[in-house]
Amino acid sequence: MGAAARYGRVDRTLSYLARRRRNTKTILTYLFLIVAGLIFAFPLFWVLSGSLQTWLELRSYTPHLLPEVPQWQNYPTVFQMTPFARWMLNSLIIIVLAVPGGIISATLAAYAFARFPFKGRDTWFMIMLGTMMIPGHVTLIPQYLLFYYMKWINTYLPLTVPAWFGGGAFSIFLLRQFILSIPRDLDEAALIDGAGPFRILWQVLVPLMVPAITTLAILGFLGAWNDFMGPLIYLNKEILYTAALGLRFFAITAVAGYAGTDPRDHLLMAGSAIMTAPVLLIFILAQRYFVQGVVLSGLKM
Repeated sequence: MGAAARYGRVDRTLSYLARRRRNTKTILTYLFLIVAGLIFAFPLFWVLSGSLQTWLELRSYTPHLLPEVPQWQNYPTVFQMTPFARWMLNSLIIIVLAVPGGIISATLAAYAFARFPFKGRDTWFMIMLGTMMIPGHVTLIPQYLLFYYMKWINTYLPLTVPAWFGGGAFSIFLLRQFILSIPRDLDEAALIDGAGPFRILWQVLVPLMVPAITTLAILGFLGAWNDFMGPLIYLNKEILYTAALGLRFFAITAVAGYAGTDPRDHLLMAGSAIMTAPVLLIFILAQRYFVQGVVLSGLKM
């Protein structure tokens, strides 16, 4: 009986030590994540703080983490000095025209690679993935010449139409991996009920692909919203600028003294904060689907 009691005390002691180690590990992990999160969030905090400061505060030798008096008028001043609302609308127009096309075309291509055993399927899939290694600068001049001879310069067509032809190798890869994780039994059951390939895709697979499609929608939104090189190459009129290009134009003209010589660094911070707000809102609202789509897409090769 004494030995049993000793063994019981030893077991309780070991269990207590194991729980303590787990709790300590958990606490240290959360502390590390909190510190890392604060470090990565500091640039965003600095943009928001700088957007509410005066130019003298922003450029002073002593950094001001918080404005002495928040300058809320910096935000409406940005819209008064530039057609920033128009630039944001232009970015939204490109997103509305390009993102659905990329998702639809990538879904069709991924469905073919995942479900139809045509000749050379794996070879074509590897070739398609190989295009991801080609730098965009290599095809920049040929694409510009193509769109120039098609008279698409100073229009949104070069920024929207290509998305309707495949949606990109990464999009096809992501959706293909997600479709492969869906059991074929669902396809066969729908086929027995008389459904065709397109009906199977639309009514069976697409509802299950919502996380992956949402992930692509977020990535497509971010790519189109932050795209700088495309609008810089194809858009020459100020009224057609997107938000990213317009913000850069505002920065250059501020340095050059265009439309006044007053320093505008604090206004550039305000413009950057305005441009960042939709991105944060979209990610916060769709974060659950974004993480789920990335995780589930890699379950089955």
